[in-house]
Amino acid sequence: MAIRSAMSAVFLVAFSSGFAVAKDRTTEELRTYAERRIANADDEQLTTFVTLLDQDADGTITDAEFERRIEVFQQVFVTVQPVPAGGGHDLPDYWLTDFEKAREKSAETGKPVLAMFSASWCGPCKMMIANVYPTDEAKQALAPFVPVYIDSEQQVDLATKNEVRAYPTFICFDTEGESLGQHVGGGGVDDFVSMLATLYNPTATDPTATDPAAADPTPTDAKPLD
Repeated sequence: MAIRSAMSAVFLVAFSSGFAVAKDRTTEELRTYAERRIANADDEQLTTFVTLLDQDADGTITDAEFERRIEVFQQVFVTVQPVPAGGGHDLPDYWLTDFEKAREKSAETGKPVLAMFSASWCGPCKMMIANVYPTDEAKQALAPFVPVYIDSEQQVDLATKNEVRAYPTFICFDTEGESLGQHVGGGGVDDFVSMLATLYNPTATDPTATDPAAADPTPTDAKPLD
């Protein structure tokens, strides 16, 4: 099956904006739209995708059913692991890419885990990695965290368990692995720093804790995207 290019950027972005009113769409309309947007998907895959979305088999995709599109998309098209986009995500060295190692480091340091759920094709994610994470402001804001990048198309179970439905999704986990908060969407440096303060602010409950804004940046050089 030629489905690797089916994991391209057009799917989730297009389905989040161009097909927003799910309750007014029939399964046939959704299938026609999906056929245009999911490159190289065969008839069987498209039929399976739409059938799984239409949980009550009434021929109409409701809003609730439509919200499951990412989970169902992963179930149908993840059977062959996608090849990362050219150049991939060249993260700064202090970012991890293994969630279990991040949890271990969290337990050792007492810092919460900041998980960025993404995909190799995610445009806003690439922008943040190239333009936000290398800045001193971002490094300072990330100092109280153990940051880890999660490829949701490779670690499907983890993304599904945490109900990740769009990229990027940021989730903060405490040292026990419990979620402290979640934020969906990317942004510039100021947006990122504000988002981190919303997800986790130790000074709000512990006046002796270090203010993230005053933390020393982690010394590292960001790797440029190809």
